[in-house]
Amino acid sequence: MLNLQWLSNYEDDLQQAFAEADKCLSAFPPSFRQPAQDFLDHFHVMKENRAKNYICYLLPFWLQESSGLSAYHCRRIAAANIFGMMHYHLIDDLMDNPEAKVKLQLPLADLIHFEFLNIYREYFPASSPFWLYFKKYVAEWANAVTHENSSDFFLESPVRVAHKASPVKLSVTSICLLTNQDQMITLLEDSVDTVLITLQMLDDWMDWEKDLKEGSYNCLVSLIHAKQQLPDHRRPTPDEIRQAIFTQGILLEYAEIAKAHHDLLANVRPYAPHLYDFHEYLLQNVQQAADQIEQQKNFLEKGGLEHWLAQALSNS
Repeated sequence: MLNLQWLSNYEDDLQQAFAEADKCLSAFPPSFRQPAQDFLDHFHVMKENRAKNYICYLLPFWLQESSGLSAYHCRRIAAANIFGMMHYHLIDDLMDNPEAKVKLQLPLADLIHFEFLNIYREYFPASSPFWLYFKKYVAEWANAVTHENSSDFFLESPVRVAHKASPVKLSVTSICLLTNQDQMITLLEDSVDTVLITLQMLDDWMDWEKDLKEGSYNCLVSLIHAKQQLPDHRRPTPDEIRQAIFTQGILLEYAEIAKAHHDLLANVRPYAPHLYDFHEYLLQNVQQAADQIEQQKNFLEKGGLEHWLAQALSNS
């Protein structure tokens, strides 16, 4: 059974963080107010059929107990993370989608980015080391989104897969600095990067067909490309990918990589147990997908005989 306390324990906090974000957006100029609020609603974690960027919203709350920071300040930082997530989603869409509504999205992204910065300016003066971390994370993001299709991040430098979401780590750095726990920053940064890699792996398993069609980088496709020793200029075909998944057991290897990530997180568990639990949730999803495919494969290899016999016995 999946442990979801990393989410259920903080539902009220999340509602308040989203309500605070919505209140800020309601003060936007009239032509941007509704598009901004509609975009926020698209990511509302407590509503059905919405995009669920759990780690983005929940990181501040996962660190609350060990840091001693108040719930109020954690909600403020969560709201900042929501604005940051919205900003980078708009920018990423503009980079990926030539048909994006540039005249709306660019100024909207800038307005949202101002709110993102405004919260952090309340906590950190210009001389604070926070802004050096801010620059570092933005540089990591910029490098990752610029070069992901020209480099094989997953096999050559997996941390760069995580860097596409590097600004998420601002909540870690801000909480550590606010509570004088600077010594924890490196461990928590590395741990968040590890979780982000596995999160991308899970997304890429679910989206490989879409990514292949659109020419986007995909961790699973990258692994299959390497295993099949294909030339650099040719991506695997959909049939080759299905063969690797359904007959060659590539997802078992994929799950082993995720399991190795989970082992690396043992050191952070005492300080951020729900970050560890969230990664376990991701790992279980990858493992379940791999196990289900192996079970189906074994069933088909046996011609379904065992199933037929079981059905016959149950009906006799």
